Parts: sequence; C-alpha cells; structure tokens
Amino acid sequence: GVTTSRDGFLVDIDLDRLRARVRDYFDTGLSHEEIAQRHPSVMKSTARFDARVVRDTLLSRGEPDESGFTRYTYRPFDNRWLYWESAHGLLDRPRHDYKPHVFGSNLWLTAAQQLRKDAAKSQACFTAHLGSSHLIERGATMFPAWLRAENGEDRPNLSAATQRYLNRLGLGIEDLFHHALAVLHDPVYREANSGALRMEWPRIPLPGWPDGGDHNDAEILARSAALGRKLATLLDPETPMSGVTADGPRSELTAIAVPATSGQHGMTEADFALTAGWGHLDSRDAVMPGQGRTIERAYARNEHTILGDTVQVLGGTTLDVHLNDRAFWCNVPVEVWQYRLGGYQVLKKWLSYRAHGILGRPLGLDEIQYFSDMARRIAAILVLQRSISETVSRMG
Repeated sequence: GVTTSRDGFLVDIDLDRLRARVRDYFDTGLSHEEIAQRHPSVMKSTARFDARVVRDTLLSRGEPDESGFTRYTYRPFDNRWLYWESAHGLLDRPRHDYKPHVFGSNLWLTAAQQLRKDAAKSQACFTAHLGSSHLIERGATMFPAWLRAENGEDRPNLSAATQRYLNRLGLGIEDLFHHALAVLHDPVYREANSGALRMEWPRIPLPGWPDGGDHNDAEILARSAALGRKLATLLDPETPMSGVTADGPRSELTAIAVPATSGQHGMTEADFALTAGWGHLDSRDAVMPGQGRTIERAYARNEHTILGDTVQVLGGTTLDVHLNDRAFWCNVPVEVWQYRLGGYQVLKKWLSYRAHGILGRPLGLDEIQYFSDMARRIAAILVLQRSISETVSRMG
C-alpha cells in the first residue's frame, strides 16, 4: 500500500480542500516559511525528506499534476482523496510499481502477513482504488486479481499451478479472489486458525486442490465465490447494495442506526456537529481516537420485533452512538458496533477522523446517512458470515 508520511497534507475527505492545499504548495508566490505556517506537516524535514529541496524541485517543474488527484482507500469503509506524486519524494512510498495496475475493473484483496491484534477478527478488505499501507493493519499488502502490461493487456495474477486448477474447474481468477475474501471473513475458519494467522500469511482451502476434477469441487468453490461477491459489494461503500443501501433496506435493517435526537423532532443540520469526544490531534498532527459517547441498553420492543432472528447474530444489547449532547444514531447493535477489520473497530475509527475539531466543520447530511449505511452493511456482513461458514466447512 501507499505510504505518504504526510497524510495531513496529502490526504483529505474533501477534494476541494485537498486541491486548495496543493495549489498553495505549488504557488511560487508563497515562500517556504508561508507554506510552513499554513501547512506545517508538509514542510517538516526528516532524515529521509528534505522539505525545502522537494518543494523547490516540484516548483521548478511547474503546476500540480491533475491526474494525481485520485480516490484512495484509507481505512475500511473510508475512501478519501489522495494527491499522488510519482517522483521527488513528496510521498514517502508512492509505490510506482503498484499504481499502473489500479484501474476500474481490477480487484484488490488487502491482507497482512501478521496481525498485531485479534487474529479471530475479519482481516481482509476489497477495493478498486489505491490503498493505504495501513488500510487494515500496519504493513498491509495489496494483491491484484489482474496485472496490466505496458502494452495495456491484462493477465491474471496467478501461478501456473493455480491457473491449471481453475481451468479444470471451469472457473476464473475473480472466482478465486472472491472465494479467498469469503474464507477470510469466515469466523469459524479464523477461530480455528487464529494461532497460525498471528504468525504468517493465511492459507486458503481449495476444494480438490491441486487436481480439481470433481464436479462437487467446482460447485463448492463457485458457491463460495458467489458469497464473496456479495461480501465484496457490502465492503465497498461506493457500490449500492440492494436491500441494504439501495431499493429500500430489508425490514430488519431499517431499525439500525436511525438518526435521532433527545428532543421530539428528527435530526436537523443544527445537530450535525460531531463533538462527543471521538477524536483529537496529537503533537504530530496524527488523529488519536477518543472514548466518544455511547449508551448501551436493551433493545426496545419494536427494535427487537423488527430485527427478529438477526438479534442472535447482532448481539443481545444495542447502543445509541452520540454525535453530541443532543443527537445520536439510535440502535447500533453491539456486534455491529464492535465489528473489526484487521486492527480497526470500523465505526469508531470512522468517527474519530470526523470529530468537529479535526474535520473543521459539522458532518453533512450525506455523512449522517453514510454512518447509518455503514452500520447496515456491517449487519448484513455478520448475517452473511453464517452462509459463508456453512460453505467453507464443506471443503474439509
């Protein structure tokens, strides 16, 4: 994954704000001292980064590279904007050999060789964008389904043995990638292999490997891949999911993460500031998570009725997650709230980056809805994992 070492300058939730910073940086009328006052993080030199030399070199080149403004998967469910420069050291590790293979139809599986935290938690993510080296864990690695040659032709990122295996099953590279994603989100697999997952790369079971000649093997792998495709859609916040975020949520999801206030009326723009202590900047301008404010409680009768059997998966209690003293998202089931991808508690991590003091503005209506959509996607993932476990168990 990409490492900027200057996220506060080169990465932003808001594209317009990122463009404004980059325009300042390339403005020859602004001295190094003025840039340091406006954007101190990009003018701090380190042993590997001479801030003045890098800026002088880029200024001599001219304008910013407009193609460098690109979508960037920063954390799970948290796609942002990155200004990507290929040369001169503005990014610590731009990964020149990575970016050419990032194109709209390609799939990227993100995993880590070792997990610092609970290996029994979900540990893989999918994206079509450039990804951060800290996307799910420190030192995350990006695996593409397809590799693009200089002549523009794409070839599957497979060993010869794996290609032969898939050919015998009549399946392809994307089936394999979606199968791997499904396996890595199977709680039974992760629990059974938690010790090994703390130490090394995950090993993905393949039915009938290496010959793969049995019809049942193809059927099992295809079924797992189909579940992985649903999972990939749920993990991609930019792809609408019918029954979850599009075409009307399924009835059991409608009661999850409902915007509400302690008063008698619904949430309005006056309630959108995230001031409940979810995050702050440290002395290095890095975002540090805060405790925030949640109230754990039993489900209300109507919530329990609407959720139905999914309560068995989503947990026996729920939380109201506060933006501030007045506004909150009502009914975030405990397993949804505690859901982790790699080293991150997803919902809490997202909130920490959007605290009012960090974001510099209240949340927008779309961001209020985005949190609700994330919670519903996670609930759907937790339900889907039951089907994944049943399929993976058939592989032996």
